[in-house]
Amino acid sequence: MNSINMSTGMSPFQLHLGCSPCIIPPLIHPTDNNTPEEERTHSLISQLEYDVMEAQDNLLVAKASQAIQVNKHQSLELLLMVGDKVMLLTKHCRREYMQKGDKRVAK
Repeated sequence: MNSINMSTGMSPFQLHLGCSPCIIPPLIHPTDNNTPEEERTHSLISQLEYDVMEAQDNLLVAKASQAIQVNKHQSLELLLMVGDKVMLLTKHCRREYMQKGDKRVAK
């Protein structure tokens, strides 16, 4: 697929190969350029590196934008009163209990 990703601003095909695929074949045949293969290879690699850097910059901008939107709905302080009921995550309690040693058993 050649759909453009909203975060990177590029298609996966373009990031991987450095160009977008042609759906319609070109009407004019490309002219033979007399540039050496080494120069064309260097040009392609530098273009790929530039595309990756641009995609990384776009991802960083998208991440910052998402953080701004999430933080709009966060309160600055936690409003808990004495006697309020809260839910605790006890996923790692067994592991911490077992790591203390003393040949403890936790089921």
